[in-house]
Amino acid sequence: MPAAYRWHVSSGVAHPAGDGRAWCRLAHAPVCPARDAAPEASALDGLRRDLALHTRRLIDTGVFTPITPSSRPMAQPDGCRPARPVVQFLYVRYLAAQPVDEIQCVAQTRHRDRCSQRLLTADGPVGVWRLVPATATRGQLALPCELMAVYDLTALPYAEQLRWRMQRCSTHTATQSAADLALADWEPFDPMLHRAHIHNRLPNHVRRPRPTHHENGTAGS
Repeated sequence: MPAAYRWHVSSGVAHPAGDGRAWCRLAHAPVCPARDAAPEASALDGLRRDLALHTRRLIDTGVFTPITPSSRPMAQPDGCRPARPVVQFLYVRYLAAQPVDEIQCVAQTRHRDRCSQRLLTADGPVGVWRLVPATATRGQLALPCELMAVYDLTALPYAEQLRWRMQRCSTHTATQSAADLALADWEPFDPMLHRAHIHNRLPNHVRRPRPTHHENGTAGS
């Protein structure tokens, strides 16, 4: 296999290079028989032909039915955006009650209502989506050969991770006298109990709030 087409996966991240093993991973597009071959991928023509013949045999025997353009489902926006994501901070994984960009501060404002600010702000530090093994806790067996998407905050400063744990916006983190109007929504993540919330793909994109006058200190006080 030409070195230019070798890929390998390490710690849930795909790298465009080999890792010294006798086998490697390949991107789908250069060898897909249903796509036009790129001139620079001529070194893979033999593999493309083999895959085309194998696909034809599967179609002829009824084992595989290709999806035609007319029957292909329409792509849904945010299809891979977890409704209840797994978030990791302070080296503990939690199941959130809503998407990352919708997690709301629990502090009480001076008007005695709940602060409307979100934890994820347009100008603040952010975490990183990673694919990590779905490890278990409390002595349980791990799910075999399964990766899951985790919003990882462990690279942020301790004070920032603690702010997420308290579920407070930046304004109310600095205002310790403000009481909490609601309980933090974090639920300790258990891969067995919460298997329905395990996502094996990273989100298509991560929406980050736009700056508003609320984030400039005029709201939530």
